[in-house]
Amino acid sequence: MYFQIGNPKPLSSLRPSLENLMQLKRNYQIAVIDDEPFAKSDSLRAHKFSIVELGDIRAVDQVAEYPIVVCDIRGVGGALHSELEGAHLVAEIRKSYPDKFLVSYSGAQYDIRYNEALRSVDASLPKDASTNEWVRTIESGLLKVGSPKERWLRLRRTLLERGVEIHEVFELEQRFIRAVQKRDATKLKVGGIPEEAKELVVTFAKIALVQIIKGLA
Repeated sequence: MYFQIGNPKPLSSLRPSLENLMQLKRNYQIAVIDDEPFAKSDSLRAHKFSIVELGDIRAVDQVAEYPIVVCDIRGVGGALHSELEGAHLVAEIRKSYPDKFLVSYSGAQYDIRYNEALRSVDASLPKDASTNEWVRTIESGLLKVGSPKERWLRLRRTLLERGVEIHEVFELEQRFIRAVQKRDATKLKVGGIPEEAKELVVTFAKIALVQIIKGLA
């Protein structure tokens, strides 16, 4: 049986880092993975989104610093040697960075085999989706990545799925809350959790938590 000593803090005690969309647009960059120029770049930049076109990428850590990732489904991810192309790529990104907001898009029908890999994305759009659809989707993503609670819940879900004990996740959650409230990412220590999950938390602390704390400034 597990007993909690002290007064645990609820996640609801954390306010959003940023609630103003204009601030969110200035603070968070959106990475686009596509082997061709992204047709909506100019339109989205006109709406004040910070769009960074990466082209194709060779490793998932190339998107580490971007809280929102937009990925074409066809013609990318060749370096990972999967016939599922971009669908496999976004699935791999989700494994390493569960807190990110992922958007897939495609200009053509794709094989039904892609569907399982695409379950990891937050939104899917056709390549010819209207600018309004793109704006709504990315604004939704910004509100999620700008929320400390939302980003932690995404990591928490993955930790539980990978077998980390509930009491260990709870202890991490309390450290996360303290880190946000004290604006000190070093307070999210990773002791006491299995090795297979430790890398996830270390990466989250170095990147996502630092972004959250900067958003509070």
